[in-house]
Amino acid sequence: MDEEYIMTIYGAIFRNFLFPAYEKLQARNTIRYLKDANDRLSDTTKDIEEFQLQKLKLLLLYCNKNVPYYRAQWEKIGFDPELITHVSELERLPVLTKDDVRNNYEDLIPSFKKGHNIVKSTGGSTGQPFHFELDIKSYETRQAIMWRGYGWMGAGLGVKSWFLWGIDCGEPNLKSQIKMGLYHGFHHRKIANSFALSQENMQSYVDSLNNYEPEAIVGYVAPLYLLAKYINENKVPIKAPKTLITGAEALHQFQREEMEKAFGCKVYNTYGCREFMLIAAECSEYGALHTNIDQLVVETVNDELKPVIDQKGDVLVTDLFNYGMPLIRYVNGDQATLTSNKCGCGNPLPLIKEINGRKLDIIQTKSGVELGGPFFPHLLKDYKGIEKFQVIQKSLDSIDLIYIINVDFHGDELASIETEIKRYTGEELDIRFKQVENIALTKAGKHRVTISELT
Repeated sequence: MDEEYIMTIYGAIFRNFLFPAYEKLQARNTIRYLKDANDRLSDTTKDIEEFQLQKLKLLLLYCNKNVPYYRAQWEKIGFDPELITHVSELERLPVLTKDDVRNNYEDLIPSFKKGHNIVKSTGGSTGQPFHFELDIKSYETRQAIMWRGYGWMGAGLGVKSWFLWGIDCGEPNLKSQIKMGLYHGFHHRKIANSFALSQENMQSYVDSLNNYEPEAIVGYVAPLYLLAKYINENKVPIKAPKTLITGAEALHQFQREEMEKAFGCKVYNTYGCREFMLIAAECSEYGALHTNIDQLVVETVNDELKPVIDQKGDVLVTDLFNYGMPLIRYVNGDQATLTSNKCGCGNPLPLIKEINGRKLDIIQTKSGVELGGPFFPHLLKDYKGIEKFQVIQKSLDSIDLIYIINVDFHGDELASIETEIKRYTGEELDIRFKQVENIALTKAGKHRVTISELT
């Protein structure tokens, strides 16, 4: 019996028996929610929009009765959730920022939910930790939505998967190592620490991947891209998986091409954030991501908070199932482009055309020129001597470009890079280069390509 057959048998056993039994033991309903979520993919877009409206209205009525922060706000503007007839009526409500959550934390949690919620944290785009809460049903529904999306990309429940992912900081004791090893082994996956990846140990990661022979690879964009470059440049043989899924960071076309060449499979992109997990996932059509509107309301607005479509806007998200700490019209700090175009794959969920990156990551000049997220990766990808870089803007007059070099660096790259940047900005920006040995990751283990500290 070959290994692939053994993998398939275990996957089927896990999906149909082991995982349902585990969920029942934990008194969870993820399996039922996953079935419901998959069934909705057979509905029309109009049916799903009606489902979304029903769930939104229930949430708003609940908040009006049980969440002091929203009740006080809505009384001031005369908003009655009982009268809502369309999701677009959310536009009447104020947005919710991270500072709003920090400053009104207790008033965002219903009194009977306090002490019973799951508490989560993010590293925050500026390094300032952000805390939020959710109840168990929200946890279960977002897990189901995640497995649904991973499923249509070929990495669903029971699929043998190799994760190049962040792990908790610190050195776990032997007991914790054994516990986590058993947990991930049970879920048919192996975790490789993306935080520890370096030029010196790339081969050990490749060996781990080849020895495990996964059906799917899942990981952060930046470390997967670095690993793909190593594989291609050194012509390292790979036992190709069936699919590769990226997340946590923007995926650029040149990175996708590098990965597909290295790993010999299709690469699919996802969009999410810790506050909501999977917001959208790519299908076989490529180029757009299906938005999970049966779990969330996703809006994009301009600087005047007016809704926009088919153009870049700030992302607002409402979780339809988090009754533990409802986040309504939450500003997650990203920019994206929603589109009214339909997808030819048959999936009824609407599309996000493009993830434009974090708003704070846009580099600006006094005259209003903006260099968006994709600019610097596309510019510096052709300079082989620069291993890694980061652009930091503290004022409209200048940027700091810090970089790590490798053996291909010759020294004349910097003048060329400066010339290319000034093709777009003119002489408005003073570009200050600084060579470093290391560029710190965020607390979430991500590499920030551009950081704007403008207020």
